[in-house]
Amino acid sequence: MAKNKKESEVDDESFGNIEDAFKVLEDLNPEAVFLNQNTLSTVNEWIDTGSMALNAVISGSIHGGIPLGRITGLVGPQACGKTLIANKVMANAQKKGMHVVYFDTENALDPDTAIALGCDPKRVKHCPIEIIEDCRNQIVKFLKNIVDNKLQGKVMIVIDSLGNLISSREAKIIEDGKDSADMGARAVALKSMLRAVTHAAAKANCAVLFTNHVYDNPAALYPTLVKNQSGGSGPLYMSSVIVQLATKQEKVGKSDNKDAEEDSTALAKGINGLTIRAFCVKNRFSIPFLETEMYLNFKTGLNKFSGLLEMAEGYNVLQKQGHRYVYNDEVLGFYKDWKNDENVWNKFLPNLDETLKKELRFKKE
Repeated sequence: MAKNKKESEVDDESFGNIEDAFKVLEDLNPEAVFLNQNTLSTVNEWIDTGSMALNAVISGSIHGGIPLGRITGLVGPQACGKTLIANKVMANAQKKGMHVVYFDTENALDPDTAIALGCDPKRVKHCPIEIIEDCRNQIVKFLKNIVDNKLQGKVMIVIDSLGNLISSREAKIIEDGKDSADMGARAVALKSMLRAVTHAAAKANCAVLFTNHVYDNPAALYPTLVKNQSGGSGPLYMSSVIVQLATKQEKVGKSDNKDAEEDSTALAKGINGLTIRAFCVKNRFSIPFLETEMYLNFKTGLNKFSGLLEMAEGYNVLQKQGHRYVYNDEVLGFYKDWKNDENVWNKFLPNLDETLKKELRFKKE
């Protein structure tokens, strides 16, 4: 009797086809594809934030910004620029042909402000909102309708802010005039909302941008640079990017910021702008914990180049000779003389962008 072949010697034809095995999975889940194909997790488009330095710490490129199909958070204390940057993103989304849906929990947006920040109010759908569950249901149903009508990538959503939303349980407590505690229902409801919105946004290729408040944890033995957000852990877990903002007031003639301008308003008591620090505390696209600074002048607006000089110096794209800057042996001169000259910036920005794409991304082992 012939001996059976050893298991290791069995002909390859005796095995099934791996593609057939995956076909079962694809039948069960039509969205299952290999990563080299177009997947829900792939980000192919970004919305400019109005600051090239902020774009870089979020996406790894000065030409990136807020990712489509993902949730991004701008968090920080009051008056740190959250709503302002959100409005700049909205204006740039409109330039890309998108419409904006603005869920407003603080009555923070009016037409004049939107116009001043570059938005077209006719293409901003303003949705006053108070209850977390209502916000969740409206967003999910709206995004499903976007997918059903094949309008993926045509809208972005802003929620300003998560910190002012209340749960339906809290609303009922208020309605009944009772004093009982919320007992964590708000945090649970927020996590439920963001879980539901995460997948809906990916399917609709819709950028979702929220703002939120932060606070220090008084029980922390060793305070950290990463602040706690209002509403529990949901915003931290469900977001692809979280940028924590902080500010410093700048006075005319007394600023240490190289990008500061002297433009001022007479009634402003000499305070003519802000230095905004952006600290990326969570990021699925670039190295986390990147930080940059931006300059905002109250009359001239957000400086799109602010923060890039430090990056160019740090990665040796620009060199210094005394107080002058040099690029490829060309003397650019004193920074104050060319800081607003787009032609000078364009000489070295392509090189800087390629350098950042290499330096700010995760490396192969």
